[in-house]
Amino acid sequence: MEHNANDRPQAKVQIDRMLENAVILSWEDLPHDFETGLVHIEYVPGMALDYLKIWQLVAKGAWNLICEYWMVPQPATASSRLTFSNGYHSEGLSQMLEVIMQNQRDFLPSESPGRGLVQVGRPSNEDKQTASACMKQAYNHLRLEFGHMPAVAAA
Repeated sequence: MEHNANDRPQAKVQIDRMLENAVILSWEDLPHDFETGLVHIEYVPGMALDYLKIWQLVAKGAWNLICEYWMVPQPATASSRLTFSNGYHSEGLSQMLEVIMQNQRDFLPSESPGRGLVQVGRPSNEDKQTASACMKQAYNHLRLEFGHMPAVAAA
């Protein structure tokens, strides 16, 4: 079993799967006037993620930035690592990204190094339940309480 710098065993889930779960569980917070139902999570893969950006496809070839998270706030004088754009905001996504990014050494690296892109389509109720169970397990591993479950996932 792999261990992190705190000598705590790593959760048995890849970080890209955790990011996907965060988007799935925050899906209802996104505007629903986009036609494709596709979201991209973009990052530079490596031992640790320096930043990530989440984009929403709003029309063929047109993407809107949902948010970006920087391990070092950008610009350096900013107080927040997470910035929402284009009128988006999700408290649940904000909280989950903070936990994932600040504890990324507790997750397995992506199985697709060099890829740096996760596509998330419109989730089914089953997808939401699976994402919720995975997120809850990861939070338990980190000794945190997970409280952001969509109504469908909580049923």
